[in-house]
Amino acid sequence: MHTSLGTVAFVSLGCPKNLIDSETMLGGLAAEGFVITPEYRGADVVVINTCGFLDASRQESLETIGRMLELKQRGEVKRVVVAGCMVGNYRELLEREVPHADALVSVNDRAQVTSVLRELRQSGELARKAVISDPDAQGTIYDDRHRLRLTPRHYAYLRISEGCNHTCSFCVIPSIRGRFRSKPRAQILQEARELVSDGARELIIVAQDSTYYGLDNEGRKTLHELLAEVAGIPDLRWLRLMYAYPSQVTDELIDLLAREPKLLGYIDMPLQHVSTPVLARMKRGTTGESTLRLLERMRARVPRLTLRSTFIVGFPGESEEQFEELCDFLRQGYVDRAGVFPYSDESQAESFQLDGKLPEAEIMRRHARVMEVAQQALFARNERLVGQTLECVTEGQSQDPKYPTEARSSMDAPEIDCTLRLKGDFAPGQWLKARIVRSLGFDLLAEVQRA
Repeated sequence: MHTSLGTVAFVSLGCPKNLIDSETMLGGLAAEGFVITPEYRGADVVVINTCGFLDASRQESLETIGRMLELKQRGEVKRVVVAGCMVGNYRELLEREVPHADALVSVNDRAQVTSVLRELRQSGELARKAVISDPDAQGTIYDDRHRLRLTPRHYAYLRISEGCNHTCSFCVIPSIRGRFRSKPRAQILQEARELVSDGARELIIVAQDSTYYGLDNEGRKTLHELLAEVAGIPDLRWLRLMYAYPSQVTDELIDLLAREPKLLGYIDMPLQHVSTPVLARMKRGTTGESTLRLLERMRARVPRLTLRSTFIVGFPGESEEQFEELCDFLRQGYVDRAGVFPYSDESQAESFQLDGKLPEAEIMRRHARVMEVAQQALFARNERLVGQTLECVTEGQSQDPKYPTEARSSMDAPEIDCTLRLKGDFAPGQWLKARIVRSLGFDLLAEVQRA
């Protein structure tokens, strides 16, 4: 039994990969004897796991750090530690904007957070410790076992790789997380079994590019083999695939989506655009024509397919005609769930050097327009679901007294997609059949079908 080393509060920002980092850090801290608390005020240490992907996410990180430092200044928090993606690439910004943080821990040194907190505790002064490393220094494959999970008990994220080998001109992820490294299959299966033993009945596959899996260490794409093995775990109910890359999708993967019942027909595949000239400037390694061929092939072979994708509008050089091509694509219903982002001109990204930059007002106009198109397509799709019966999992309470339970169908990932509101009270983590009785646009009202 460890003697308590003090209390630690944690703030996790950013994507599901960052969430896994937070969960592994929390698990390590708890195992060493730190007491995890949900309350920031009164904590010995607050750790902020930052996101550094876009300017908006960096601003959110800085604002969060600032709030914690205010608590420290008032004596309500003893130490503030900054971890995560911002630390490696934006150290100078952090040194300038939040000079009173007690330590900086790079995303690639997250396993050291426990030792950093121990050193801070033992030093009688506010000693500053900066831990920075090169993303590719060790080619580390991180152990994601023994996590203290932040998700509801019934689902968990399962990371299958680190880093990325693509050179998309708008993206800084390779400089933050390094080159692509597939996690060994045996290690993934061990982590998956641990999560299922801990109560997870839905596993959500995440990576920077899940479809690249196997190319670096096996010399071929083996995602379909990995997913088939994970699907074989007893007590697992749903397996959901995120972060597919269109040029890496194989026929074997499509076949598995068609035949494996535990592997949901849902696939998250960021397309970013459908105009070939824009895709070329983005360095996506694909064309509009090949994208359409892929989607048509997937629709033909996986009738239950639910495709989620993300797009960037206002990219440098995007003409009005190319923008309209994207709008037409969304109107035609190729995508079931769409996230749309205005182009962010990142100084560390290759696209920062491109000509043809659009005024911010024009980027925001296009963003609003394409969001409206995507919303109309989603609303029409949800209207067509009325009368159908869907399998769903309960998530908690809704704000609707007539339909008091919030749930999520197999067509919807946590946090980012649509929700169901069920008539009747149900505890979280129950799998039910529900008939859709009404569409409210984003949300659906449903009644549970009794066996």
